[in-house]
Amino acid sequence: MGGRFTTFMGAWYHATKYAIEAFSDALRMETRSFGIHVVLIEPGGIKTNWGLIAADHLTAASQGGAYAEMGLVAAKSLRQTYSSKFLSQPDVISRAMLKAVNRRHPRARYLIGAGAKPLVFLHTILPTHWFDSLMRHTI
Repeated sequence: MGGRFTTFMGAWYHATKYAIEAFSDALRMETRSFGIHVVLIEPGGIKTNWGLIAADHLTAASQGGAYAEMGLVAAKSLRQTYSSKFLSQPDVISRAMLKAVNRRHPRARYLIGAGAKPLVFLHTILPTHWFDSLMRHTI
């Protein structure tokens, strides 16, 4: 879902996800005549070490600069989120992959895991400045 909206202090991460979204959308159209289905698995919060590693990198990268204070706040939030019990287990991804692979006509996108559908929905219906505020104050 990281290619559908952005979170506070996540520009570097979301830029890569938006690129994957665009690449996949184009590739899906380009490969259709060959019978190839391009599918995006768009996970929400998944219980992995990613958030803890990202928090460490964010702290180190923002240290001593204009983003130092914001980086520490965001890193603390990442650590809390990825240490919580509210994230989905990684097997939700493999289940979604199996579902897509075993379908004759898979969906283009599978929003799965903690928060994916509600957050994408909120991004769709809320005015931009409201959603931005939600993302800034969630951290």
